[in-house]
Amino acid sequence: MSNDLHSLDRAIELALSVGVLMSGACLILGLWLGSTPLLRWGLVLLLATPMARVVVVTFGLFQRRDWLFASISLWIFLVLASAASVGLHLRP
Repeated sequence: MSNDLHSLDRAIELALSVGVLMSGACLILGLWLGSTPLLRWGLVLLLATPMARVVVVTFGLFQRRDWLFASISLWIFLVLASAASVGLHLRP
C-alpha cells in the first residue's frame, strides 16, 4: 500500500511538473517572439494542469479500488470538464 501511494505521488508530481514546464515554455516563447497563439496555449496549459492532476488522482484511486474517493474525484473531474466546456462555448 505504501508503494502504491508513493507511485501515485510520483505520477501526480510528474503531471504537475510537465504541465507547468510546458506552460512556462509556451509563455516565455510567446513573450520572446511576440506570439499571441503561444501565449494563449501557455495559459490553456497552465489552466489544464490542475485538471490533469485530478485525472491522475482519479485513475490512481480506481486502480487502488478506493471506490468512494475515486467516485468523488471523478465527480470533481466532471465538474471541471463541464466548466471548461461552458467556458469554451462562451468565448466572444
